[in-house]
Amino acid sequence: MRSLLVIALLAGSAHAERYIIDKGETLQHVADAHGCSVEALQRANGLRTTLLKPGTAIDLPSCSLRARAQTRTRTVAPRTRPTNDEERARAALAVIDGATWIDEPKPAANPTVIDEPKSSVRSVRWDGELAGAEQLPRGDGYRVRRPELAFGVPYVVDHVRHSIAEVRALYPDVHTLAIGDLSAKHGGRLAAHKSHQSGLDVDVGFYFKQVPDGYPEHFAGADDTLDLQATWALLTAFARTTDLDDGVSIMFLDYALQRRLYQWAVKRGTPEADLEQLFQYPHGKDAQSGLIRHWPNHADHVHVRFKSRR
Repeated sequence: MRSLLVIALLAGSAHAERYIIDKGETLQHVADAHGCSVEALQRANGLRTTLLKPGTAIDLPSCSLRARAQTRTRTVAPRTRPTNDEERARAALAVIDGATWIDEPKPAANPTVIDEPKSSVRSVRWDGELAGAEQLPRGDGYRVRRPELAFGVPYVVDHVRHSIAEVRALYPDVHTLAIGDLSAKHGGRLAAHKSHQSGLDVDVGFYFKQVPDGYPEHFAGADDTLDLQATWALLTAFARTTDLDDGVSIMFLDYALQRRLYQWAVKRGTPEADLEQLFQYPHGKDAQSGLIRHWPNHADHVHVRFKSRR
């Protein structure tokens, strides 16, 4: 049973609410129940973790989760909307690195104008090096498939471990999660990857109701045994970092799988505004909207890209 203490302030008629953490609860439980973001609760209480001991008293700030959420939308001008695989690739790369497709306006009709400005996309850097890397260590609840390619920026490693711990706090019985590549120790190109060069990317598997053969040594497709609830919790744990300076920038996930998670969340009662910010679905595979975007060959894992502090 949730415990809530309301303490009257002696200096006025305002009230400050204090919440007592129950066994098995995390800050996410409290945020969901009281319309706050996890980050707002952390700031109000000077916390760096979402896992608190039972009996801990925290302040509940006055806030709205939806009001604090940041829109993660990139607008594509009609004339530059991707129409083939090459253009889709360029658009996706631009979004990952925080660039935006831009369409230079046409000049006003003028008989002296000879050359019409062309549409363009800001240059995107995919080559990268990695200094001061930290290796994602072995840990409870996940298995690193290739430890020699599990190096990342320290805050990326922290976010990955923290997000997995949040899910395990909510669902203690979930199985071990597969973690794919981050980067090589000193960065640089990896075979079969265009990104994963600067310690900002990580590939993460899914949760299943029945563990597939060979998992977590290998990724497994999202078949009928996919645990939508636990996988939703994993994606939203990553998504809640987006308003941090070093949080998630974008995630890539197969469009059909987005649809399954979207429909599950609708039945669950998730507000439409929250779904709009999280998913590209149902606006189409080419829509430049939502934190989670479609990319081919991402039906067995999610690609999570973090912001660069540099």
